[in-house]
Amino acid sequence: MVAERLGLPLRARFDLVDSLLRHTERFSAVAVSEARKLGASWEEVAAAAGLTAVQASARWDETALRTLFPAEQVSDRRKTQQRLADALAHLQVASDVSVDQAAERAGIDLPRLMQVLEGTCLPTWPEAYTLAGVLGGRAEDLRVLWESACGTVRSPSLPAAGAAGYLAAALRGLYVSVGSPGLHRLSQQALLPADCLGQVLAGYHAPPWPATARLVRALDGRVEDFEPLWQAVQQAAADLNGSAAAGYLGCPGCQGLARSAS
Repeated sequence: MVAERLGLPLRARFDLVDSLLRHTERFSAVAVSEARKLGASWEEVAAAAGLTAVQASARWDETALRTLFPAEQVSDRRKTQQRLADALAHLQVASDVSVDQAAERAGIDLPRLMQVLEGTCLPTWPEAYTLAGVLGGRAEDLRVLWESACGTVRSPSLPAAGAAGYLAAALRGLYVSVGSPGLHRLSQQALLPADCLGQVLAGYHAPPWPATARLVRALDGRVEDFEPLWQAVQQAAADLNGSAAAGYLGCPGCQGLARSAS
């Protein structure tokens, strides 16, 4: 070993081992994070790591990653803050409301509103809620963007009939933040039929998880923010009965893609 060749004292060798272990854990966390962004479930991660899904989630969930990569998590929140700002800016451009008028109607000082639209200032939720209405948008579409910018996305406790709508609202927020591209162009990026995308954004159903993850990435979103929302839809489907449950997790188009990928 290098430590032996250098004649390092025992304390220094233990420090070296501790450092190697920390780096190993970070490398493992990066591998898991990349796999999760590509749509891997906690069960798949656990099988690869020789753990249970509960153990894998506890070891590499968002809280653990913030501890391992504090600077990266701050940067990630700033990116989400910028996405929220972009969504508000796109709403403002698409509206007939000038920035001055928006500030007056929302009761926000003009310099602060300029900072919000530039992404250098995170609005409070009442400010974001009011601005969305003033600019002709829907506040519920911006809720997950705002929560992500704050550093945490709550896991919703929703009635079965509302879960797909909550996920759709979160996806619409991302959609607005990237300028509401044409569905045919987005279809090519997300590998989902355009008519399916329209139904997903309207809240009629959610695609299978790998397809949902692709859509989130195509919209430049954080996949880890959306998995609990998708799981809520899955639970809602389990709580429903009959054809309503079958239609909750995918239309024939995206279900066909899931079967062809398997």
